[in-house]
Amino acid sequence: MNRSRPLILTVDDEPANRALLRKLLGHQGYDVVEAEDGAAALAAVEEHHPDLVCLDVMMPRMDGIEVCQRLRSQPKNAGLPILLLTALDRSEDRARGLEAGANDFLSKPFDEIELAARIRSLLRTKALQDRLADLLGQYVSESVAAEALRDPYAVSLGGDRRHATTLFADVRGYMALVAEQPPETTLDLLNRYLTVVSDAVEDEGGTVADLLGDGIFAFFGAPVMHADDPARAVRAALVMQAAVSRLEIPSMPGVRLQTGIGITTGEVIAGNVGSERRMHYAVVGEPVNVAARLQTAAGPGQILIDDATHRVVSDLVTVQDLGSLRLAGKGEWVHAYNVLALEQVRPA
Repeated sequence: MNRSRPLILTVDDEPANRALLRKLLGHQGYDVVEAEDGAAALAAVEEHHPDLVCLDVMMPRMDGIEVCQRLRSQPKNAGLPILLLTALDRSEDRARGLEAGANDFLSKPFDEIELAARIRSLLRTKALQDRLADLLGQYVSESVAAEALRDPYAVSLGGDRRHATTLFADVRGYMALVAEQPPETTLDLLNRYLTVVSDAVEDEGGTVADLLGDGIFAFFGAPVMHADDPARAVRAALVMQAAVSRLEIPSMPGVRLQTGIGITTGEVIAGNVGSERRMHYAVVGEPVNVAARLQTAAGPGQILIDDATHRVVSDLVTVQDLGSLRLAGKGEWVHAYNVLALEQVRPA
């Protein structure tokens, strides 16, 4: 979140302590929001998204340790710096705070210079982490970047079984379109196209696994699962088709792109694929193979889905039943449907 000055949340049940912190932090150039107890602190984090929390330990009902635990239980707060302010000096008390997820301690009564130094240190660390998240998010989906930053030790080869929906899409007639074009024009086309299709996936909570030349490989249900992942994938596909059909390439006036899309739903392995030195997050399994072949079979402007996806989204979309298709590279036939549109909501 872009701010002109860092925002610090101070949490203390004593008004005098909050007033002191407000004065000291204001002098140091920070904006301050306050909470008088643990419940108010949790609500303030949700509403204001502070850059750092100064958290008193000894509070009635919900103490600072429990507040810390609750904040850390939510992945989105994994990088939020928490400075515990405590009159407790025993090593076991500090150990409890560290185990709960606190980043640092400051003993009461505290020195203004030490308070300023600890806050600057924690904010520098957060700024570096935010920058890393921004950079990482340019190379992998935000959901994958967030998972890696939340638990770096979980980033290893292997994966787990889960139910997911896979989507493949590419430009129809791409090779003919760019055959006579200079590389600069081809790159401009790809960047514009891949921007709109990637946005369509991520706006529906999906994960972009790979950009395959003029194609995209994406999935819904990993690493973040939703109850309606198949519907999200189909909505994303429809948005893609509409956005791509409207896309204008300044260096190719009059050219209108069309995509072919394949979608399947089923059990896959989701995890990191590659080597110990270079890997990417992906899903593998037969549904992935079928989705890729459905995309190959799709004509310009078609969204082909398998029977498993259709069973879930049949009430949400209008489809054309294509019957059984013989897909390239597969011995058996696959029942496929062409998605035409979202069902119109009828007035009550």
